[in-house]
Amino acid sequence: MSATTSENPDLFTSVYKHFRRLSDTECYTEAYSIVNHPTVFQQCPITISIDLDPSLGLQPISNWSLYSCKFCDGLYFLSNPFTSTGQRQWIDRCINIYARQTKTSVGDNSNNENLSRIRWATLGYHYDWTNKIYKQDDHTKMPDELAQLCKIIMQVISSSTGCSMMNAEAAIVNYYHMNSTLCAHTDHSEYDALTKPLISLSFGNAAVFLIGGQTKTECKPSPILLRSGDIILMTGSSRLCFHAVPRILSDPLLNDILYKNIDDNDEVCWSYIHDKRINVNVRQVYS
Repeated sequence: MSATTSENPDLFTSVYKHFRRLSDTECYTEAYSIVNHPTVFQQCPITISIDLDPSLGLQPISNWSLYSCKFCDGLYFLSNPFTSTGQRQWIDRCINIYARQTKTSVGDNSNNENLSRIRWATLGYHYDWTNKIYKQDDHTKMPDELAQLCKIIMQVISSSTGCSMMNAEAAIVNYYHMNSTLCAHTDHSEYDALTKPLISLSFGNAAVFLIGGQTKTECKPSPILLRSGDIILMTGSSRLCFHAVPRILSDPLLNDILYKNIDDNDEVCWSYIHDKRINVNVRQVYS
């Protein structure tokens, strides 16, 4: 990693701090979106047809919109492919099933009593946060529906872009509060990170996602607006790029997406997610 000096300034942190200072309205204006910044995205044609399991909550693939990000080689953006009901189903899984783990930020949360305090939970191969490694003897079964969802996403994106497939072996579910952040970091603990994509799912309130180069001095990071249902796919060289989340944004569209026409079971989901964001990132750990 290049050292930060006067000749090699840290270009990432200044942008990170910039978005920390902005209002929500300014973040929505400056962060890249298909609507406001169409020239930084290139749409990828989707021609594959797959029979979808209704339990996955997905729109027909013919309705999906996939884009390559011109500002970061190997980064793809899949605009929300979920139905509103599907989003509620995935949020419910995240708060009522995936949060009930022994490996979470609050320790054993099997009874889910600490849902309001939880910041992360791990599924499949569990990440050792202290040593920043995965261990083959420390894992639980990946949820079938999550593995199935990732397989379909990879089939669609691989058929359109030629990127390699990925087996869903590990997931980190991040639970963001409105004042939460994620500092700049790279993901390099997987054994074959350069050739195996990473899938990142967003649910709930919006976020500004920054992605830069493989050092903080290489280039200024680009900001992407992620809203509920959006998916980021990191492949190739983008897998080793610094990325961060400086802001969680209250999303005025969330009420229309998730609250209208809800039933009593969805009320529990809404009471949690109306002021939260959930991110599920899934990866292959071993070759």
